[in-house]
Amino acid sequence: MFGMDLILTRKHWAGDCSLGEVMSHTLKVTGGTKSDREVAEKAIRWALSGPILTSTTPDVSIKVKICQFVTHQCWGSVVEDNEENTAFSMTIANNQSLRDYIATIMHEMIHVNQYVTQKWDGDGEREAEYWQYKMADMFWTNGEL
Repeated sequence: MFGMDLILTRKHWAGDCSLGEVMSHTLKVTGGTKSDREVAEKAIRWALSGPILTSTTPDVSIKVKICQFVTHQCWGSVVEDNEENTAFSMTIANNQSLRDYIATIMHEMIHVNQYVTQKWDGDGEREAEYWQYKMADMFWTNGEL
């Protein structure tokens, strides 16, 4: 079992003063290999630090289960664990290319943002599909791995 608590600081600017807001996100990643877990944690931590989740995102808790495609018959999924839209369970299939694995994580993190902000069109898939590889490539080119 592998897990960590993340403490992120967000700064909001108002005129000439800076207001700091501390965000405490909890992340627990299980299953897969050590490498799978490390990549998932880095990608989710990156997404939580601002590229995907908005600055008004409340503290969130994410439980991630890494498995094979055959286990759930999908590459990834995320569901809400509470009515406050702050706790989520995610599954990610690890039997795909590294780029696809990261894109799947980004896809599900876009859904997390949709749940948290309560903003999406239809089922949210169009937005998630549009951004998943753009976010994965940005994560990759920023040297996060």
